[in-house]
Order: sequence, then structure tokens, then C-alpha cells
Amino acid sequence: MPELPAPYFKVGNFTKNQSNMESKEHHLTRFHLILLMFFLFITGCAQKITPPQPQTSDWRASLKEQTSWQANGKLAFISDTQRQSANFNWQYNNNKQQLILTSFIGTRILSLTELAQHSELQHDGKTYVDADSQQLVKRLTGLDLPIAQAPTWLTGMVDNPNNQYDTQGRLSESTWIDQQGQLWQAQYQQFSLVDGMWLPTRMNLSHKTLRIKVQLNSWQF
Repeated sequence: MPELPAPYFKVGNFTKNQSNMESKEHHLTRFHLILLMFFLFITGCAQKITPPQPQTSDWRASLKEQTSWQANGKLAFISDTQRQSANFNWQYNNNKQQLILTSFIGTRILSLTELAQHSELQHDGKTYVDADSQQLVKRLTGLDLPIAQAPTWLTGMVDNPNNQYDTQGRLSESTWIDQQGQLWQAQYQQFSLVDGMWLPTRMNLSHKTLRIKVQLNSWQF
């Protein structure tokens, strides 16, 4: 009995398999296109839901009126003899401050609280008291930080006739003298709109050979 030529079956199987593969690729392509259109639609909706935040017409006056805020970020102290970094939580309420410094693994370095007549600092499991917050922090940790003026330099509201501003009225450079008679300089590098007000998010403080890099990740009023 004569046998059918082998190529007949091979060609037929190949054509059938190729057709199946092309069909699967076609379905996958349609599926990917549907997914792409879905993500584009979601992205467009998100952009419409969260429009750019408008700037308050007299935002500097609004910021000056704030008596309570909280800021979170990072500090980097750089000098000829030391280089230290810490995360911070800085709170201001009715002319009193609270500052918490933690390491990058979450260990608390210090907790400073200003009270009516003095400041208290918790460090290494002990509580210390002084009338001057800046001196208290420096004496126990060696970190020099102009804390008394923080409500103004941290918010970019230093009052100095020699201040320099950008085209939007945001402070770009300023100087002031702290309670110890030390001259400080500040350079503001980046701002962000928060509740219609421009707040610093990056700045550099300097005093003699000390430089402090400040990064603010969030503001709350």
C-alpha cells in the first residue's frame, strides 16, 4: 500500500501551528493596547483630580500670621572637624518650639522642649535644663544650631534690610546675628507651595567654617 508523502503532513502541521501562534500574538497585542489605554485614562483622571495648587495673593502676610506649624526633614552638619546627619521633627506653637532629632535608623538623639521660663533637653536617658535652647543643644551634643531664630529662617521669613529675593518674592539670601553674637548666613535653594504659601524645602546655613544643609520634606499648619 503506497504511503502518503511525509512533506504533506509536515507542511500542514506547520501551517496550523503558525496560524495558532499568530492568533495568540494578535490577542496579546490587543490586551496590551487595552491595558495601555486604561493606564493612560487613569493617569489623566489623576492629573485632573489634583490640579496645581494656587498661590495666595499675599502669601507672605498669611505666612507671617501663622502661630503653629510642624516640619519634618533632614539636617547635615559639615565642618572641618565633624560631619553628622540627623532626621528632625520641628514643631512651633505660640512662640515655643519642640525639636526631636533621630538617627537614620530611628534612634532618638535628643528631644528639646521650650517651656515658659526654660528649655528641657532629653539626651542619653537624662534630662537637662537651660534658659538658652541653642546653648543647651551645643553643650550636650556639640551641634551649633540657631534655634531661637528658627521660626523665621526655617520659614524663609527673616527680617533684614539686606535680604535678597527672587522674582516671586521668596527669600534667596539672608543674614542675622544669634543670641551669642554669631553671624549666620542662609541661602535658599528650593521652595514648595503649601496651603498657598511658599515654604523652603532646601537651604544652606553657614557660620564661619560650619555649614548646615537643611532639607524639608513636609510642612503642616
